[in-house]
This record gives sequence, C-alpha cells and structure tokens, in this order.
Amino acid sequence: MADEIKEERLDSPLVVHKKDDASYQETAGEISMSATHTDEESGDTPTLERHRFRKKKKKKKAPYIILVLVAVAAAVICALIYNGVIPVTPNETTTTTRKSYTTQQENKFEGIITVKGTYIFFEGEEVDGIKGLEDEVKYLDEGTSFVVQDENAESNFLNFEVLDVLTRYNIKFEVKHIVSSGLISNNEATSAAQTESTSATQETQTSAAN
Repeated sequence: MADEIKEERLDSPLVVHKKDDASYQETAGEISMSATHTDEESGDTPTLERHRFRKKKKKKKAPYIILVLVAVAAAVICALIYNGVIPVTPNETTTTTRKSYTTQQENKFEGIITVKGTYIFFEGEEVDGIKGLEDEVKYLDEGTSFVVQDENAESNFLNFEVLDVLTRYNIKFEVKHIVSSGLISNNEATSAAQTESTSATQETQTSAAN
C-alpha cells in the first residue's frame, strides 16, 4: 500500500517557468496579478490585483509667488516714499491772477440835489423841473438822505416846491448854501453859446469896417 502512494512533488513557488518549458502554464493568478483596479471599484472581495491610486494634484505655487512679489514691490515703494525719493504731494503750480481794474468815474454829486436858480440837478444830472425831481425820488426808500445845495436858488421855488416834494416822499435832506457847483443847465449852455456867437460876429464886423 505504501508503495502505491507516490509522492507528488510540488514545485517551489519561487521556481520561474519559462514559456518554452513544458511546465509553463499561464494561470489565472498571474493574469489577476497584472490586472488593475481603481479606488472607485468595490474592495470587498480580496484580490491580488495591483491597486492604482489616484495622483494627488499638486497645489500651484504661482499665486503665492505673485503675492510675494506684490508685497515686495509695495514695501519698496513705501520705502522710497518715506525717504522722499517719490514725492507724494503734487507740484504746486503758481497761477497768476490778473486783476482787472474798472476805470469807473466816481460821481462826486452822488446823494446831492443842486438847485441853481430854478434849475434842478439830481446827482449831477439836470431834471425836468419839479416833475423830473418827483420822478427821481418817488421810488426811493423812505428815510433816504440827500444834501440840497442852494446855488443862488430862487427862495420860493426852493422852499415851497423842491423841499415840499422831498417832504411828501419822506426824504431826509440838509440844505447847504454854495457859491458854484460847476453845473450848467441846458438853457445856460445854449445862452452862453449864443452869446459867444454874437460876440464873434460883432468882432468880425468891426474888423471888416476898419
């Protein structure tokens, strides 16, 4: 009985079979050893398949490098500003403003009413008698003050007509007597021109007679 039992000799697992050998046989184990699977596949059943792991994506260093460069640039600019290399305040531009002067002649008769004979001058301008004076003062504020210059004024005309108008419109006044204001009425200018013309004509006739 013992002779009938033949000892079956198994090959060592370390023995390498070549494809040319008669003992070579591609087993399912070798096929499974070369197979691969991913992480998503079920790992419940044991397997000798090679496990293929997903490569972890390396974080890009570019954003960090850019931030570092920006920080360095900001530090350099701050240092230059602090040392006065880069001026912060804009250059002051000196603008020359031209002053325009108006040569407006001052009215020396402002606030003055001049009565010369029976002629009335309101602030240096001749008005048409009492009616013209009334037109000038009736729209003025009450309490407005004037100096009334009496230049050889006709007494009744000054007291009862000129001053009466000023009183009716509540215009304050102060009467001053003067010798000459330098104002000439239109009638006076016309009379003076006629007188000069007559005198010139008479002189011409006299010279021709001689």
